[in-house]
Amino acid sequence: MTRTEEKKRNAIRKTVELCSRFGFHGTSMDRITAETGLSKATIYKYFATKENLIACALESYSDLAMENLDRLLSDESLTLHEKLTARFDALRKGVDLGQFHGCYFQLAFSEYAQVNEKISGVCTHYKSSVINRIEQLLKANDIPEAGKKAIKAEMAFNGLLSTLHLSQEPVLIDMAETLYIDIITAQ
Repeated sequence: MTRTEEKKRNAIRKTVELCSRFGFHGTSMDRITAETGLSKATIYKYFATKENLIACALESYSDLAMENLDRLLSDESLTLHEKLTARFDALRKGVDLGQFHGCYFQLAFSEYAQVNEKISGVCTHYKSSVINRIEQLLKANDIPEAGKKAIKAEMAFNGLLSTLHLSQEPVLIDMAETLYIDIITAQ
């Protein structure tokens, strides 16, 4: 990896981190430059605009999240139930550690849906990709109405993310997990 690529990756990583804590509009270029050690001129040289930097950060985070989800869903040592509940376990851990600040994609979409097509496109693509992967998992396990159930279950999961962001109440995770499994196992 070249020095330039390393600087870009650092800027992208720090942007995700900062935006998750302070929001996308609440994360200024001054804050990004302070955290990365890069000048504004360098960041603008690499990304042209703050919105392009945010879109790149979201794409990078999406790629990593999808790799992790694919690894989880393809793990043959886990049962279907374990695969479906692992994301809830990760949320519990994030809340317990004080590291859950909401869903990056929901936050970005709410701030940029009417303003930036690229950012909102990354967000909607991520959410639809998760639904597609859950649907494929359900089909592989002979769950009837897999597509419909994947959409409903992910609606429950995304509702949890929004509500949990506001309340930080861990009991909500248990409630949503039960709802998620009930949706998938319903006849």
